Amino acid sequence: MAKILLVDDDKIITKLVALSLLKKLGAVCEAAHSFAAGKALADANALDYDLAIIDYNLPDAREGAMIDHTISRGIPTLVLTASFDSDTRDQVLSKKIVDYVVKRDIKELDYLESVVRRLLNNRTVKGLVVDDSMVYRESMAQLLRNQLLVVFSAENGVDALRVIDQHPDIRMVITDYSMPKMDGLELVTQLRKHYKKDAMAIIIASGLGGASIIPQFLKAGANDYLLKPYSTEEFICRINANLENLQMIQTLKDHAQTDPLTGLYNRRYLFEAGSTLHASAVRSNFRLYAVLLDIDHFKTVNDTYGHEAGDQVIKAIADKLREFFRRKTDIVARFGGEEF
Repeated sequence: MAKILLVDDDKIITKLVALSLLKKLGAVCEAAHSFAAGKALADANALDYDLAIIDYNLPDAREGAMIDHTISRGIPTLVLTASFDSDTRDQVLSKKIVDYVVKRDIKELDYLESVVRRLLNNRTVKGLVVDDSMVYRESMAQLLRNQLLVVFSAENGVDALRVIDQHPDIRMVITDYSMPKMDGLELVTQLRKHYKKDAMAIIIASGLGGASIIPQFLKAGANDYLLKPYSTEEFICRINANLENLQMIQTLKDHAQTDPLTGLYNRRYLFEAGSTLHASAVRSNFRLYAVLLDIDHFKTVNDTYGHEAGDQVIKAIADKLREFFRRKTDIVARFGGEEF
């Protein structure tokens, strides 16, 4: 369960945000309404917070003093602000924040919830920065860390492939074009032999652009192109857009493969993955076991206590099966009705 430090002098907004994040994300917020109270919480519990949501102006601390403090305590910080002129924007973005949300009206709470959801999901996402310029490489890596990603880096395409061999679950690659040993175009070509666009997002960040270069990368399989020099805000927006696309595709896959009641795999996935597992067993000459079971007298449960109670029984059985069959090669599926 995520824990969030929420500091805003508007008690109504604070309450609404806390309730929304608890209901939709299961995140617990600890709230404060002043710099003094927020500082006390940050100092006492810095390591406990996954994220801080901080109002830019507080009655006892104007112009982002609370933001500076949470960042100094190592807490990833998301900024709320009611007024957002160009000077305020520049001041906010000059700090190592994860993002900002403008408090225009109550509808912005939905956007805030989506930003928090993405940031919390990013904690398990691995990214790779590939650039022969140490300055750009470290700058991009830090921006990704600010978005809570787990970040790796490489100086060229050859080193990048070596890193990916060691961490095949990397989901985002940001690469320069002109590099020694292996340039960005060849790197994209090599990566797309093993990773489709829905499994890995590849963004080109290069000072070279134009009508001939950009299409080459897109045709080779790049998801996006970022022209150097770029602004921090543009970098964040493009990164987030690509991560959200990956998450959306994964969600659609999950819905297609899982049973909505129990969260177990569905019958379709069972036959697709089971066929692959069976073929592997035949090739490798190892034993494969299949177990089919159902719930005894389940019709009596539905008739006596109702279908809602029956659903609770099915979910309880599913939880027990999931708890028992925990190996990566185990496939637990709802076959249909009360059958597993």
